[in-house]
Amino acid sequence: MSLAIGIVSGGLDSLLAMHLVRNMGFRVLALHFVTGFESALLRRLRADPAAPLEPPQPLHKTAAATGSDLETVDVRSEFLDLLVAPPHGFGSNLNPCLDCKIGMLRHARRIMEERGGELVFTGEVLGQRPMSQHRQALDLIERESGLGGRLLRPLSGRLLPATEPERRGSLKREALLAIRGRSRKEQMALAREFGLADYPAPAGGCLLTDPGYASRVRALMERRPGRRLRANDPLLLLLGRHAALPGGGRAFVGRNQEENLCLARYQATGTLCEAREVPGPSTLVEAPHTAADLEAAARLTAWYGKGRDRPRVTVACRSADGRVETLEVAPAFPEGCRLFGEAG
Repeated sequence: MSLAIGIVSGGLDSLLAMHLVRNMGFRVLALHFVTGFESALLRRLRADPAAPLEPPQPLHKTAAATGSDLETVDVRSEFLDLLVAPPHGFGSNLNPCLDCKIGMLRHARRIMEERGGELVFTGEVLGQRPMSQHRQALDLIERESGLGGRLLRPLSGRLLPATEPERRGSLKREALLAIRGRSRKEQMALAREFGLADYPAPAGGCLLTDPGYASRVRALMERRPGRRLRANDPLLLLLGRHAALPGGGRAFVGRNQEENLCLARYQATGTLCEAREVPGPSTLVEAPHTAADLEAAARLTAWYGKGRDRPRVTVACRSADGRVETLEVAPAFPEGCRLFGEAG
């Protein structure tokens, strides 16, 4: 039985592609790539920083149902490098979809060659996504991934050129589908046929497609040397109110107890501000920062807390080395401070 390597997100299209390729007689190895910007992963990490890089539950179920092997591929560091200047640019927000897909397919191609596979498949649908799934984009992705003739899109395969397995006769073209466009009616009908009921809504995966989150990422990249983000940044950018401080620093202001606890876990990356006498948020001030930044962060902490109507609030600011500086501040939204788009 020939081996097919699949790139699977856990969305409906990739789950259907697993079923289709398995029904064609291939043994399937499904690869779930983790870039670090998946909304479901970041929400798990917000609640539990030790949460494993587990594929979504629907993927586990489909792998079991189809007898497929399932592996997670961690490309988080590589993806942060890519985000600095993707060769094919960004989509409508900060999503480097073309280069992201090309990078994943290059990984899949290497695994296919190492393990003696015959083809790589995806759940892509012709015309479904404006940046990465029109015909020219699909051709570009296939060419630059080095998978010419060995990349199968089974949901739209009859609308695309024949692959090498089709030409050799090891894959029957009539087994492929001819789905096109943004409607999911055909996929939903096929899901019922395969008994798939547990799958996520579309466009709910990568947070870089979210305008509010993307604006935070852009603002932080402008502050970073070489525009390169750090490993913890994707989660921090999901937390709280994200503020640019008057001195050029950045602060993350918790909106609830869960976010306060999560921000406290990242104290080693800066200074944590908390009001002493009244309930309020935890505010993480990213290092390096100025004295003016710290005072502005303390005022934000007081402004968003229960002491907002007091003339002065005592705020304790604990630095990464454990030193505590106490500031008496008037609660106010500091002049020269601005918030970036809400996220999460």
